[in-house]
Amino acid sequence: MKALTIFRHAKAERPEEYPQDFDRPLTPRGRKDAERMGVVISGLAPAVDCILSSSAVRAAQTASHLVAVLDYAGAPTWAADAYLAPPETLMEILRGAPKDTEHVVLIGHNPGMEELAALLCTGASNGAILRLPTAGIAHLLLDIGRWQQLRAGGAELRLLAAPKLLPPRLG
Repeated sequence: MKALTIFRHAKAERPEEYPQDFDRPLTPRGRKDAERMGVVISGLAPAVDCILSSSAVRAAQTASHLVAVLDYAGAPTWAADAYLAPPETLMEILRGAPKDTEHVVLIGHNPGMEELAALLCTGASNGAILRLPTAGIAHLLLDIGRWQQLRAGGAELRLLAAPKLLPPRLG
């Protein structure tokens, strides 16, 4: 069994304020939410041993906050293809995770992140009711021994959480 936490980037600055969508940073609330959700992720089992992230500024900053909360020994792996990627591309990125990795956190963007979670859990990426607001996470258990075996419909949703649903004291 492998574990996957799908982590949508935290709240970013409004797009009108930045000439390139890719360059939008987190808002103060986004930074706080990324840390709070990092606390939730730190309590998941098995421990996170791989962080894959879109290289967009808001996703990279979300990853940085997660690394700090987890006291993660390594650095995130930047997946340029994850920026605004469809679920099929995200699955290919995950299939490339190191073979000895047990728990991957994938940080990226909607609609691909919601669609990926739906695809892995139900076998279909459209029509499934699964919402990931900014800084939302979906924690999945995967019935696989190797990341290359990742397939649609092969996951069990274990946790769906968002910052607004957390108690105020957490984080």
